[in-house]
Amino acid sequence: MIGGGIFILPAAVAALVGPASLLAYLAAASIVAGVGLTLATLAARTDRSGGPYSYVSDAFGPFAGFQVGWLFCLARLTAMANLMNGFARYLGTLAPRGGEPPAQALLVLVCAAAVVGVNVAGIKTASGAATALAILKVAPLLLLALVGFFYLNPERFALAPVLPADFLRAVLLLIYVFTGFEILTVPAEESLRPRRDMPFALLATIACVALVYLAVQTVALGILPDLSSQTAPLAAVAAALGGASGRYGMTMVAALSMAGCTLVSLVGATRLLYAMARSGQVPAVLGALGRRRRTPVVATFLFGGLAALLAIAGGYAELAAISAGTRMLIYLGCCGACLIPGAAGGAGRRIVAASTAALMVLLLGALERREILAGLAGLGCGTALYLVARRTGSPAAPRQGEGVA
Repeated sequence: MIGGGIFILPAAVAALVGPASLLAYLAAASIVAGVGLTLATLAARTDRSGGPYSYVSDAFGPFAGFQVGWLFCLARLTAMANLMNGFARYLGTLAPRGGEPPAQALLVLVCAAAVVGVNVAGIKTASGAATALAILKVAPLLLLALVGFFYLNPERFALAPVLPADFLRAVLLLIYVFTGFEILTVPAEESLRPRRDMPFALLATIACVALVYLAVQTVALGILPDLSSQTAPLAAVAAALGGASGRYGMTMVAALSMAGCTLVSLVGATRLLYAMARSGQVPAVLGALGRRRRTPVVATFLFGGLAALLAIAGGYAELAAISAGTRMLIYLGCCGACLIPGAAGGAGRRIVAASTAALMVLLLGALERREILAGLAGLGCGTALYLVARRTGSPAAPRQGEGVA
């Protein structure tokens, strides 16, 4: 869950609502907690893997399940583009012309080439790299929050009136930084006691991450008088606390963190696409495996290339909004699965699911027209692939030694 968003969005939400951004974090965390309770209710019903894909398929049929799976792929794609964009933004601050479009595009391509290469090298290499980068990102954030609390300026927390539309937009963007917890439910069959442990894991994860985010946003607000205008806000906080060395250190941490999260998103998206190809829901070529490493080569290059193009063409907040909107459609499907007759969970859990769904529909109204059109185009592409696979009788993805690329 702790990915690239926390390195960029403190400035974006401060620009929208100022000190009220702390309230926006609490609102986003509350909505995500509602989703967590809904997923916990669904997870307690089954030991089967698949998470939201399985829950929606069981409730509404295979086509609805496909749409959830495809939305996962789209969410990963837009998240990858967003992370590459953030990678370029942070590193670009280290050079005099690093923020100009040609330099930003070059940095995006460097990030894309690196993560595609690691993913093609195999899951063992990708897993090791992702683990190392995960450790590198969390410790500096905690240190920044702990040290920064001693340098807060209380005057910077004075609330001012904000427009409801701006507050909704801020909460929508912050949903993006909380996403990822749903992946906990996917490998249920590989867990010892999923029905008992999954609900606790979901809610504990959301609570811990919310505390980290609130601490980081509080420090950023209390230290930087010009937070809303910062391109690399946490690097600016680190510079205020530790000078040039702090700035360079946090810049590298942020860049490595976003590269690591890009890699994890690519691994997840390509493996899901492989599974969908194996089930005949998308053309089999999208699940073609490499000869040596048995990795989804076609999907890796396709997603890596598309993400790089989106990162170069799109803005960070715009990509975050599209990714958040895509995730909320997945969550809405899960809320619906929790509400159908015969679903597990008492009246309280159903009230939570219905209330959470209503709040997410309200937040979807904060999407801009071009973001909605981009999401609809993505859904249209997925539906076209599904229909092609059904019409051509697309075979399952290649088995060992077959159909390799």
